[in-house]
Amino acid sequence: AHANDGGGSTRIPAACCGLVGLKGSRGRVSRGPDMGDAFLVVDGALTRTVAEAAVMLDVLGGYEAGDATWAPPPAEPFSAAVRRDPGRLRIAVTLDNALDAPVDPECARGVRDAAERLAGLGHEVVEAAPTALSPDLLRQFTALFGPAISMGIAWGERLAGRAATDEEIEPLSRALKGISDGISSVEYLLTLTRLQAVAREVVAFFAEHDLLLTPALAERPLWIGECTGTGADPMADFARSGRFTPYTALFNVTGQPAITLPVRWGEDGLPTSVQLVARPLGEDTLLQVAAQLEAAAAVPVRRAAEPSGYDPSP
Repeated sequence: AHANDGGGSTRIPAACCGLVGLKGSRGRVSRGPDMGDAFLVVDGALTRTVAEAAVMLDVLGGYEAGDATWAPPPAEPFSAAVRRDPGRLRIAVTLDNALDAPVDPECARGVRDAAERLAGLGHEVVEAAPTALSPDLLRQFTALFGPAISMGIAWGERLAGRAATDEEIEPLSRALKGISDGISSVEYLLTLTRLQAVAREVVAFFAEHDLLLTPALAERPLWIGECTGTGADPMADFARSGRFTPYTALFNVTGQPAITLPVRWGEDGLPTSVQLVARPLGEDTLLQVAAQLEAAAAVPVRRAAEPSGYDPSP
């Protein structure tokens, strides 16, 4: 199923549903034909397995004529690389996050279980985290994310040849547009420059670590309708979503590849997932270790019961 990820919107729903969510490196998948590139957003798909995610990246990845930026092609197809042994790697593990959000015990347990399995596979697992984690990152991210939402609205209005009505824009998108309207072009570029400096600091952490392991979510998957951005205070929902998912957006800023995958089922009957992050352009290593962890965890597939009277025939 198609997904795109500007702050975690491939990895987060995958984590909530017991699926695999891969965000490739910046520029791995073309943003054409509408855009030349995107600083935050990467297109991809939700898949059932890591192997499917590798095939998906082979299909979607690659330069398209007119791309402003792009990732260089891999040395071999990802569907072949995923089957290779990555060797012994140094993997950092942390529960720290930029918002200092508390972590649900089940989410923490999933990380501990994954760390133990990775150590059992022969990897060196150490507790460590990038030092660039700061609560101010949310404000800076919003100052970049909001204008991207506003541009989407403006582009739609241009294609339609008219202004959008209130009913055509979700309340959270309209609220973000209101904030963005007060950001000058110079402020936007200053924010971009600050976040690029943060990215350099985070990526430097990976000079001594091949991968980073974190929770996929800080909380258990939310009830449907619990945090929609469509209520009376959509920005309160936006802040709420940050506390729910404080681990994903940082790697949209850095442009690094990251993947979420289930490692166990919680006692509440919901999946518990973790996130692995690799060096820039390191999808091959990321997929290899994710496949190792997937096999070691051997999480059983669960499907909802079919509704009474359901007929799957066309």
